[in-house]
Amino acid sequence: MRKSSKRKLFLFGRYSLALLPPKKWLSDLGVKAGDEAVVEFDKAKKRLIVSFSTEALEGKDKLNEKADTSSDDWQPIPRM
Repeated sequence: MRKSSKRKLFLFGRYSLALLPPKKWLSDLGVKAGDEAVVEFDKAKKRLIVSFSTEALEGKDKLNEKADTSSDDWQPIPRM
């Protein structure tokens, strides 16, 4: 079953935005504090893919090899 929830991003430090998914969803996935996640960036489809499975974590090094190596211009996020 697919679920959705509308969430706002908030400033986290000077260079990042954060999104907090519902705790119930993370609990249902078996994710707990301290677990690692793999985040994939798909610019063409404008999406982020977050994986918590052991297969995803084992494939983390392969993801880094395929990662876009173009330099990103990290800029502080302007105050709102």
